[in-house]
Amino acid sequence: MKPLKKKIKHFIRDLGRTQFALKIISSLAYFYLRIIHKTCKFEVHGAEEFINLCKENAGAIFIAWHGRVLVLPCFFENNCTLKALVSPHQDGQIIAKILRKYNISTINGSTNDHAATAAVKIVKELNSGTTVAIIPDGPRGPRMKLNKSIVYFAQKTGKPIIGFTYSAKNAMVIKKSWDAMLIPRPYTEGIILPTKPFFVPKDLTEEELETYRQKIENELNEITYKADELCNIERIEPGTGKTKKYQNNSQSTN
Repeated sequence: MKPLKKKIKHFIRDLGRTQFALKIISSLAYFYLRIIHKTCKFEVHGAEEFINLCKENAGAIFIAWHGRVLVLPCFFENNCTLKALVSPHQDGQIIAKILRKYNISTINGSTNDHAATAAVKIVKELNSGTTVAIIPDGPRGPRMKLNKSIVYFAQKTGKPIIGFTYSAKNAMVIKKSWDAMLIPRPYTEGIILPTKPFFVPKDLTEEELETYRQKIENELNEITYKADELCNIERIEPGTGKTKKYQNNSQSTN
């Protein structure tokens, strides 16, 4: 027989996977995000091109790191219509339930799990002019590493890849989680930054595709570092739990 401690642990884990528990967790998360949206002041820089693509139904590939996606729906809900790729894992289903509260529909799958089925749906949506949101380091990392499938979608459809990130001056960083998620506290200030649009030519070799993948990954990381530096938040390194303090850092994270 399993020790009592293990039984309790497995019971809590299984309970957390029930639809009732997922509904409660997603509702609480959504409630907190509404507080953030109402009480925080975020400066959104350079998002006009992306918003125009959405409004024109031209289609684009919206990407954000798993640890920096939490508050983005709050600031785009009235500006664009998109569909989001979500994983079948527990955290993916929580995200899906939150997104639906923003009237954002979802595509089941991920860049790892159920990839072939999801890829067909993504290409179809992009070709029809839908903007598709993808977390390129989900569902379980490695953190801040771009999956090459994102580049293939852009190459196949001719749609641009545009990345977004955010940071906040007063925030919690969940350092023990694989994604080191940054959660702003209420009544703080922050910033939302985009990458430039990346168009991927169709006639590229595998080596050239890898070059594009690395360029996009580097730029999304660079704007994340920039956002954190502007907000005086410790820099989160890709794929590790390490942080790097900026000079004159007076704001600590928890």
